[in-house]
Amino acid sequence: MRIHLAIWCGVASLLCCACGTPGAPQPPSLNLAKPVSDLKAVRSGDEVELTWTVPTETTDGAKFRHRGQSKVCAVIDQPRIDQCASPLTTMPTPKDQKTASVAVNIPPDKAAPTDYITYAVQVDNDRGRNAGLSNQVQVPTAAVSSINGSPIIRLTPEMVLVTTNVTPRNESTEQTLELRRSEKGGSAPESVVARRVLELTESGEAANIELRDDTFVWEKTYEYRVAITASTKVPNGEAVTFDATTSNPQELFAHDVFPPATPSGLQAVFSGAVAGQSPAIDLTWTPDVDRDLAGYFVFRHLQQEPASAAVKLNAQPVKAPAYHDTSIATGSTYVYSVSAVDERGNESQQSEETSEQVPQ
Repeated sequence: MRIHLAIWCGVASLLCCACGTPGAPQPPSLNLAKPVSDLKAVRSGDEVELTWTVPTETTDGAKFRHRGQSKVCAVIDQPRIDQCASPLTTMPTPKDQKTASVAVNIPPDKAAPTDYITYAVQVDNDRGRNAGLSNQVQVPTAAVSSINGSPIIRLTPEMVLVTTNVTPRNESTEQTLELRRSEKGGSAPESVVARRVLELTESGEAANIELRDDTFVWEKTYEYRVAITASTKVPNGEAVTFDATTSNPQELFAHDVFPPATPSGLQAVFSGAVAGQSPAIDLTWTPDVDRDLAGYFVFRHLQQEPASAAVKLNAQPVKAPAYHDTSIATGSTYVYSVSAVDERGNESQQSEETSEQVPQ
C-alpha cells in the first residue's frame, strides 16, 4: 500500500512540474499598416507618376489583412506635410499587387522657377486608421523649354539629322536636349544617341536646333524622339532630373540609296618588264573614306575609243586603292577610270580619266 502511494505521489509531482504559469494575455493587433518608406516620384512633362511598395505587415508584425484606402497627399511650396487633411487622390489599397502607382497632374499656375510640390502617401485600414505618412518626396513644377511641333528627320549618307524647334524658357534651370532612339521590333531599350545643352536666354525666342545620330545601322527601322530634360535642386537638397517634354516617336527606315564618293587622284604608271614578270601599268588613287565601302571597280578603253567603250577589268571590287594591269599590248595607249561601290551595291560615278602609253 505504501509502495502504490509513493508511486502516485511521484507521478503527481512530475505532472505539477510540467505545468507552466500562464502569461499575460496579448492585446489584439490594431491592424495599422507599416508606413510606406520607398515612395518615388518621377516627373514627365506636366505629369508626375508616384510609385510605392504596398504594405503587407502591420506595425506590430502581423499580416496586414484589413486594407482600406491609400491616400496621396500633397502640399505646394511647403517642405513638409504634417497631416493628410485633404488628399489629392484616394484609391483602394491593392490586395494582389506588390507595388502601387498613380499619376497626378501639375497645377498649371505653379510654373515659377522656384515652385515645387511635396508628396506623401498614407495607407489606412478598413476603419480609416493609419500609422502615419510615408517618406516625403519633392518635385519641381517650374515650366521649362518647350518643343514646337514635330521634329524634322532627314537621312543623309553620313548621319540621321534631326531638327527641332525649341522655345527656351526658365534660364535658372539647367536643360539638355536629347535625341533618343529605339530599334523597331528589337529587344534593346531606348537609348540616348545625342545630347546638346540648351543655351537659355531671357529673350525666349524660338530657334531650330540640330541633333545628329551617326551610330545607326543601314537597313534597320528606328523610332526617334526628342526630349528636353531639366535638372534642378528642390528644398530638401536633392537634385531632381526630369523629362520636361518629349516629342512623339517618328519612324525612319535607314535605307541606303547613297553611293560612295567618286574616287579622285587617279594615276597610271607603266612598269617595264622585271625579271620573271610581265610588263604592267600600275594604278593608284586616293582612298575613299565611306564607312560602308566594299571596294573599287577599274575601267579601261583604248585612247582611240570613246569613253563609252570602256570595259570593267575586275568582276569583284578590289579592296585597296590600287590595281596592277598586266593585260596590255606594246605600242598601245590605255585610258583608265575608277568607281567606288558600297556593301549594298551602290556605285559612284567613274573618276576622271587618266592615260598611260605602253612603249614599243
